[in-house]
Amino acid sequence: MSATHTTARRSWLHRAILFAATLLLTRVWALTIWEYRNYIPPNFDSAFLCGMRDTFFGWYSIAFYAHIVAGPIVLLLAAFLMFTGGRGPLASMHRRVAKLHIAIVVTVVAPTGFLMAIRAHAGPIAGVGFASLAIATAMTAVRAMQTAKQRSWVSHRKWATRCFLLLLSPLLLRLVSGLASVLDAESETFYRINAWVSWLAPWLIYELVLYIRSPSLRPLPKGSRHEQVSNSQTSVVPARLHPG
Repeated sequence: MSATHTTARRSWLHRAILFAATLLLTRVWALTIWEYRNYIPPNFDSAFLCGMRDTFFGWYSIAFYAHIVAGPIVLLLAAFLMFTGGRGPLASMHRRVAKLHIAIVVTVVAPTGFLMAIRAHAGPIAGVGFASLAIATAMTAVRAMQTAKQRSWVSHRKWATRCFLLLLSPLLLRLVSGLASVLDAESETFYRINAWVSWLAPWLIYELVLYIRSPSLRPLPKGSRHEQVSNSQTSVVPARLHPG
């Protein structure tokens, strides 16, 4: 099998996986929006609000409604940014949308997520997980903005991807929770684990992919300029050890 055929096959496979994942996450996103019918007005018999009748008041309810309104919007904006990539005729729009996206993440989504984590279902272990997610999301959004201003585009894409993965984590949380419910494996312990794994796992997998694709791990192609420089540098060593 030729290298060109292998590369084309891998490219097709990557597109197929991306398309399938996009369909799945879109369905979860739509189901999440559909669940909002239980939040306005609050239905304390629904899955998320169950048992929160005594705590759903004051600053928590404000943070909750701000979060559920801003969350889907910022996720759509992030998807637009990821798929446009800031190139071509949409470059100008990409920059404007990016500014709006970061503003919403830093001023609404992350702070309200942090506040909601204080009264998280399943206690402080889950709460610390969600609070850490809120901090990490804000941090990656700010770093994406900083690297864009510095025109460090490779670094910018990495930080933007990290932010996008963290914004997707609530969908993964719901997906895994739904699967656990179907398998009758749902419990407070499982929810605590899911509160951490739903965002740490995608992030760590992405960092692993970056590490594997790191140029320092790839063998230098024969005859390449880098290999010639490397060979010339190593060939100098014996000359220094054995001066004529």
